Amino acid sequence: MRMVVLMWLIVAPGAVGAAPAKAPARPPKLDAREQAFIAQATADDAMQIALAQLAMSKSANPKLRALASSIVSDHAALNLQFARLAAATHGSKGHGHGVPPANISAMKSHLQALQGDAFDQAFAGMMVNEHRKIIAAYEVAAKTSADDRLRTIAARGLPVLQGHLDEARALMKDGSGAEKQVAGR
Repeated sequence: MRMVVLMWLIVAPGAVGAAPAKAPARPPKLDAREQAFIAQATADDAMQIALAQLAMSKSANPKLRALASSIVSDHAALNLQFARLAAATHGSKGHGHGVPPANISAMKSHLQALQGDAFDQAFAGMMVNEHRKIIAAYEVAAKTSADDRLRTIAARGLPVLQGHLDEARALMKDGSGAEKQVAGR
């Protein structure tokens, strides 16, 4: 009898009192509203990165260049978080990127045609408008998403985006006060 018990312990170590192995739990998939937010946010990131890179190469204003640099690094970091979430929820190595808005070419062309203070004011005005829009979307996601990870990304992104908005507004006030013109569009 002892030999049978010892044999059982050798053949099946850990079998006594061990719970059956379970497959790792799959994270829940994001619903359509959450996926739409990620597409909107990553599209906005791509657009703002492209415009900020242009500002870094065209502007002579150190404050505007610093804002543009922050926009590039912060939006790239947000995109990375969305890509990781997309990979975790969809089991893919997808990037979670949305398509930049169709008007990105027109926005870039408009900026490329400008120089000096006119460029700086136009860029700052675009950043004010675009950050206002995306902050509203982040606020909704931070409050209503069923996915804890997405709510966290949105909630942590809000102060970063608000900082960009505040800096862009300050740059406009330092310039010609064109924020009133941009707000009226």
